[in-house]
Amino acid sequence: MSHLAKYLFLMSLLSFLGCGQKEPASPLKYIHISGTHGYYAHSNIGYSAERMENGSTRIVVEVGNDRDRVFETDGSLMDTLEAYVREYRMYQYSGHYQPDMDILDGDSWSLEMQFADGESASCSGYMAYPPRKGSEAIGKVEGCLSRWLYQEPAEEIGLISYRYELHDKEGAACYSLQKNDSTYTIFCQKQGARQGDSYQTSDATLARRMADVIRWTHMASYSGEKVSEVDASRPYWMLVAHYENGQTIETMDYLDRSVDDSWRHDVPSMSEMTLRYDTEHYFETCIQSIIQPKDPE
Repeated sequence: MSHLAKYLFLMSLLSFLGCGQKEPASPLKYIHISGTHGYYAHSNIGYSAERMENGSTRIVVEVGNDRDRVFETDGSLMDTLEAYVREYRMYQYSGHYQPDMDILDGDSWSLEMQFADGESASCSGYMAYPPRKGSEAIGKVEGCLSRWLYQEPAEEIGLISYRYELHDKEGAACYSLQKNDSTYTIFCQKQGARQGDSYQTSDATLARRMADVIRWTHMASYSGEKVSEVDASRPYWMLVAHYENGQTIETMDYLDRSVDDSWRHDVPSMSEMTLRYDTEHYFETCIQSIIQPKDPE
């Protein structure tokens, strides 16, 4: 083998092993990672993190066609991401990674990064990852940013009232939240109970969580029936929510619909079940945090 052939072979081997680019000397300035997971709902998710001039980290969360949500936190997050990039030598990743055989409905991902001196790297993959713990590296970056997925910027929550009701042969259930100045009135009547109980709290956690539930179940886009024209002789559920910006969500549907009829009303039963479960769970969690056990005398 000639010297030129050996050199070309060595360069190809280094490129394949991910050793063709030296470690950048400047700090990590920007990183973006996105993934699509088959045909599942909300599967197209992207995150970006950028080191700002004041030392903070700007985070952008992208979910499908929803409006991007922007957060700002301290610089330690960017330091953690840079540590992963250097530990796994992610700046050496390049090209597109894919398996030898065709796989349908699989997971795809993409990654790009930029350093302060302008150096950059990008890559993508479909059901395959870079060698030398590439899957672990991608997972750590995504895991570091995914905690922002279910958070809502404080200035964008704006949920001032929430009311979910369920009426069927087992009885009525009602969960409501009402904001009054800086406090919240919480009402909970479990299904089958004759009456409910009210609580007061200044903690906005429940409002945040219910705003998330509305968004992730896409209740704002469901038609159903008009709340004002409910037929109380049939089993039904309803949701009424109001926001500080004037937005109002009013939707309900009957529990005795056939599957086909329910889909025509754009209210899939699984979404209502998620709404019901999350409402009961988050209200119960909030109430338990309010009720403090008495100290023994």
